[in-house]
Amino acid sequence: MCLLAPVIASPKAFNLIESNASIYLLGDLSTGLIISEKNPSRDINSTSLTKLMTLYLIFDAVKNGILNAQGKIKVSRTAATTRGVRMFLNEGDSVKIEDLLKGVVIYGANDAALALVEEIAGTEAQFIVAMNQKAKVLGLSQLRFTDAIGESPNMSPTSASDLYQLAASIILDHAPSYALFKLNQHEWQGITQYSSNSLLGRDSYNDGLMVSRSASGGTIGIISSVRDGRRVLLVIADNSSKGQFASKAQDLLNQAFKKFTTVHIAEPNTPIAQLTVGHGVNEVLDIGSTDKISVTIPRERKNEIEVVIESVQPLIAPIKYGDVVAKLTVKLKTDTIQTSELVALKRIRRAGVMVRGWKRLKSLTLHLLEFMKNN
Repeated sequence: MCLLAPVIASPKAFNLIESNASIYLLGDLSTGLIISEKNPSRDINSTSLTKLMTLYLIFDAVKNGILNAQGKIKVSRTAATTRGVRMFLNEGDSVKIEDLLKGVVIYGANDAALALVEEIAGTEAQFIVAMNQKAKVLGLSQLRFTDAIGESPNMSPTSASDLYQLAASIILDHAPSYALFKLNQHEWQGITQYSSNSLLGRDSYNDGLMVSRSASGGTIGIISSVRDGRRVLLVIADNSSKGQFASKAQDLLNQAFKKFTTVHIAEPNTPIAQLTVGHGVNEVLDIGSTDKISVTIPRERKNEIEVVIESVQPLIAPIKYGDVVAKLTVKLKTDTIQTSELVALKRIRRAGVMVRGWKRLKSLTLHLLEFMKNN
């Protein structure tokens, strides 16, 4: 059987968003589509990328049972004396893993991060190896990490695209742990420290991730917001003041929700069309998608949406469940928004010789009767 090419992710950026921010990338994680972008590949210097990769691996360890949030870790001298933002751990402290997680997620505590890193990998050096391996798995193979806390002087530049991809992976792969980003403060031994994400308190729909200063003095924000089942992710970099930066970021999020909407095309494993099959024990095949198909489009163009299904021809049995048999394309007039594979939702065996012969005879008889009727 001739199969279609693999599914093509076709993010479509529209020119409806207005912003004077220097760099941004704005997308809808509910559909995987990019809403708007500006200089997404331009180099930026940010410690956030390192912190996010470290958190991804820490969340991996929680998910896989290597770390138990209710367990405790004994803090090493290396972790206790690390530089940068700290939770103020002391060597020999026995600290609950849940507290360490909150320290890293909420305000980026480097001592808490190293304590967790050492518990997972033994040493920071071994953890860095795992970071670079995970970067390749996540499609960030061009990145090279040299430390686990973002304090290395040899840190390579990143981009809004890299930050977006890594943040999206955390949200989609580690939803339970991601919930920690919504916490605005954490108290440890009488010291209360607050989230650097100024967008958390600005809008109740905002629930993560982080805001940090760049080496050049600008501000970089990675912020997610969810409303009515739609999750929007924004990466923004700008040199304006803290107040102006927060306003620009919130305005981009608001525009994403106000100017765009999500249209659901198909539910997982639910028939959306039928195809005729030759030489099979059944002549009709239900087809659909193994994943939910949704698209994000401008609200003002909702009536322009068009769904086109192109099938493999000819479609001949045998057909296995899950075989790719068609392609679904969502368009707005001439613009292709998304392309998805459609698969067979049931198995159709090839009919025996006698059955196929009877079907051909039946077909010929019907054609002959039709001919006689018309003449």
